[in-house]
Amino acid sequence: MGGDHEKRRRAGGGEEDRISELPEALRLQILSLLPLKSAIRTGALSSRWRGLWEQRWPDPSSLFFRLPVGASAAARAEPLATIDRRGRRRIDCFSLAFHSGQISQPDLKRCVDYAAACEVEDLHLRLDGGGGRGSRGGTRRPGMLAVHFPVGSPLLARLSVRGINLTASANAMVRTLEVIHLHSVPLTDAALRRVVGACPRLRELELRYCRRLRRIDFTTVGAGNLRSFTIVDCSRATELRVPVAPKLRSFRFSGAFLSSNILCGGAMGTLEHLYLCSGGPETGLPATNLPSTVPRLSNLTVLTLCSIALQYVSVFAAKTVMESKLCNLKELHFLMFGMANSNLADIYIFLKTCPCPQLQRLFVQLPTNTRDSFTENFLEVAEEEPPKGGLENLWLVKMTNFKGHRNEIQLVDFLLRKANHLKKLFLIPPKEDHSRGLRKTQVDVLPNFIKTEILLLERASANVQIIFCESDGPETQPVHSEVFVRF
Repeated sequence: MGGDHEKRRRAGGGEEDRISELPEALRLQILSLLPLKSAIRTGALSSRWRGLWEQRWPDPSSLFFRLPVGASAAARAEPLATIDRRGRRRIDCFSLAFHSGQISQPDLKRCVDYAAACEVEDLHLRLDGGGGRGSRGGTRRPGMLAVHFPVGSPLLARLSVRGINLTASANAMVRTLEVIHLHSVPLTDAALRRVVGACPRLRELELRYCRRLRRIDFTTVGAGNLRSFTIVDCSRATELRVPVAPKLRSFRFSGAFLSSNILCGGAMGTLEHLYLCSGGPETGLPATNLPSTVPRLSNLTVLTLCSIALQYVSVFAAKTVMESKLCNLKELHFLMFGMANSNLADIYIFLKTCPCPQLQRLFVQLPTNTRDSFTENFLEVAEEEPPKGGLENLWLVKMTNFKGHRNEIQLVDFLLRKANHLKKLFLIPPKEDHSRGLRKTQVDVLPNFIKTEILLLERASANVQIIFCESDGPETQPVHSEVFVRF
């Protein structure tokens, strides 16, 4: 009995949790007055609140429709039949996924208008098979379905659109929208500015495969509440300008090389997570403020750099006397397109000129090619001496696509000798194509003599484990575990 009494004393600083003792009808009434996000959070109050938010509107409170390939006429008509039966009652989430030809423009508009009339907070519209890598996703096509923005719901907080055109009104204002995800949407530069400018509360923006975009510039519309910004494979976008965003915490970019400045002064001053991965320029290293900005991001805790971005930072740092401020960095991830002498030198230069005294986890994704790039050094550079220290707090290292090439073993040797508190070193062999189209890790791909050589290397930490296989535990997965570029 004492334990039950204690559970009822949590909500009011020692008082009984009387609110949880209310009849369910009254608790549902309370939930009906809260935004969706706040209603979900009430599940932490006690077991009596857990999952109750799902019942705050007459069943069903969320509608999810997914039309499979080859769906019958009855299946295609199900979304319209359901909304006819349900009537215009409040709804939390409306999700519609379909394939080309399964939904007409009038029917799509009817579904969106219905969701808006029901004051939907979370709206997902997805055309499957119409976009993504290797397709015409993100480009305008004749007869393409379209959705008008703003949608019209007075409570809309989250909007996700894939493979459908989004037309934006000028001078619109959506004061409730906080999250926008656009995938394979043929949005123009001007339309994107109108969308962002219409949402003063926007805190998360994600753009994937939007291939009509060329110049992403929010300097004229403002994005003061933006906290997370992701751009993936918007292949024509070569210019990016983000204004001063005091709340920006996460910036992730994967795509074509940006010819203009990628980081705009104060916009990146508060960054905690940074992911930079791009294809290389045609010739040379064009001017950008990337090299001088990255080492000065004092709030950064997680950093992912591809070998192109790493080369920029290393070349600049090697020629310029500067003070690095990566004193809070706890996780570092290198995505290596190559592993020649120059690439190993870039890693060493970065660790020398950008000390990371709090670094705990290091991930190195090596290229999948099986040829030893050490003997095909396309950039003639002298071997770089490894840094003297700076890895005192490093306890986890994971190298994927490890093949035992000379440069790879040199990096392993350096880490084993310098990381005094290293606990685990994962060396994951590359994956190969299975005869049935599956993929599997070849644990024994490394010859025994390479394993023996590694196991005999000098170690600064007597307790380090060297593991030659994958581990699915969360501690061995990088924070930026989503890989945007296929190696």
